[in-house]
Amino acid sequence: MLLITTLLAIAVARGTPADSYSDAISANLAKAGPNRSEIERFLSRYADSGDAEKRDAARWLIANMDGHGFAAIELTMADGTRLDFDALRHPSLADAKKAYDALVAQHPGSEFRRIRFDSDLEHASSEFLATHLESAFETWRSAPWAKSIRYEVFRDFILPYRGSNEPLGLWRAPAKARLAALCAENAAETDVRAFGEKVRAVVHPWTGFSDLYYMHPTDQGYDEMCARRLGRCEDITNMISFGMRSVGAMCASDYTPWWAASDNNHAWEVVLDANGQGRAGLAGRAAKVYRKTFAHQPDSLAAIKREDEVVPKWLSGSHYIDVTAQYQPTSDVAIPIATGPSDGRASARFAYLAVFNGGAWKPIHWARVEGGRARFTAMGRNICYLPMLHAAGRDEPAGAPFILDADGVVHPLEARSSTVASLAATTTKPDITDPDTGVVKARTMVKAGASYELFVWRAAAWVSLGRIEGHADGRTFDGLPADGLYWLVEDGSERLERIFTVDTGAQVFW
Repeated sequence: MLLITTLLAIAVARGTPADSYSDAISANLAKAGPNRSEIERFLSRYADSGDAEKRDAARWLIANMDGHGFAAIELTMADGTRLDFDALRHPSLADAKKAYDALVAQHPGSEFRRIRFDSDLEHASSEFLATHLESAFETWRSAPWAKSIRYEVFRDFILPYRGSNEPLGLWRAPAKARLAALCAENAAETDVRAFGEKVRAVVHPWTGFSDLYYMHPTDQGYDEMCARRLGRCEDITNMISFGMRSVGAMCASDYTPWWAASDNNHAWEVVLDANGQGRAGLAGRAAKVYRKTFAHQPDSLAAIKREDEVVPKWLSGSHYIDVTAQYQPTSDVAIPIATGPSDGRASARFAYLAVFNGGAWKPIHWARVEGGRARFTAMGRNICYLPMLHAAGRDEPAGAPFILDADGVVHPLEARSSTVASLAATTTKPDITDPDTGVVKARTMVKAGASYELFVWRAAAWVSLGRIEGHADGRTFDGLPADGLYWLVEDGSERLERIFTVDTGAQVFW
């Protein structure tokens, strides 16, 4: 590491790379408000430390700190009034969902909203930041398995003091203490990935999965997880990250915002090698896999959009990179975009591809609109997509849905074909493996006595094609366009049934 330190010292003397942070640091100091003095004290401490790596690390942290913070999320009415709801007061997800549904029925428009954001720039003290930095460097420079990790990789995957939007906490020392025996047992280990797998195995049971936390969207801090010992996938991934960073091992936090063939989303940890490389298996069908970064990504949508442009929530951050191609075969897809003359659609600079999740189309990737077309990069295959625009605060269809098949071929689903098909409607959901538990949820069949409606996607909306009434146990629908996308919905359901195409009379679910 002496060579790295020497090179950094020379670079700093020449004005790089530390000076490449100057503009971002200046902007972030202005955003720190009354906490500016704490941030400046932290920077000054390492500017005068004589340690070029620590000086660079301190500047890197502050340059990339904007957008990081603790997000408190609670159930609120449309006007922001908080409702008395805490999922953790209930014994099960079903009970919590019942209480949630009752409140939403009583207060239409209610949903989980961010009620507070405590920016790290405004709340992190000099001492807090220095404690994390010193501990990270001490472990990196002393652990035998960490000696092969380059400074840049250490900076990206060990130095950061937070996982997502959890409360700030000093987790390194207590986590390291819990892993002291494992470290002692592996004193001769020099392969950081091999050691990282051992750390992961030990830390994983520290926080168990509970589906009740689906309705507790505020990320937990280290101390909360130690006390409760339960959480959702985001919490579990953070805990594993904390444990690994505390002892100089590394993992990335990868996630898919929306599964492509089932509901919900997922996050998971990926143990990394000395070069910061690694991947895990997919627990479901993913159109996109993103990797969280502490560093601000200048090519992200959030970084290049104008201040007046509003983009879909999941694409509004600037601290992630696209790693889909590390997981599976992908294809670039170029398609026409129907911009239209009203509601800002004609001037839209960005288009989106969406997957069907939770009974609605959810944007999952973006592209620039150029000449009436958009080229979407590295899309997962064997998935149904819908092109969309975000206009007037809404996600709106901007073309026909299509299947990107396993070979990367695009099949438009315009419901215009002269070739017709018949469908014996029997199923509303196929077998689906729960990505959090691995449990297979059996297919949902059409029930005798229940009523259903069959929809086809046509002209940017779901259009009814007929019903199965409650006295019938099924029905055959004839004359269906062979290139249609269909949705069979039970009356009174949560509309979580899966979409499908029809192939030789059978349903093919997406």
